[in-house]
Amino acid sequence: MVVLKNIRKTESTISADYYPEGMESRGFMSIRLSDGEILEHEDAGSFMAPPHVLYELERLAKLEEPPEEKTVLWY
Repeated sequence: MVVLKNIRKTESTISADYYPEGMESRGFMSIRLSDGEILEHEDAGSFMAPPHVLYELERLAKLEEPPEEKTVLWY
């Protein structure tokens, strides 16, 4: 599980802080909307979280107004 907070979408990017389950460290990811390229990434030290954060940001980018916070679960 990972919690995305402070989700922000602009004309050209979408970004969020992320908090992997069981960790107090914060990560950050920003991607370009046109091609999904990662523009900035500060790792929170979790092996599993970044791919899920990237996927969810790509999915949320398709929304006109994404939520400010989102919990992502996987199994």
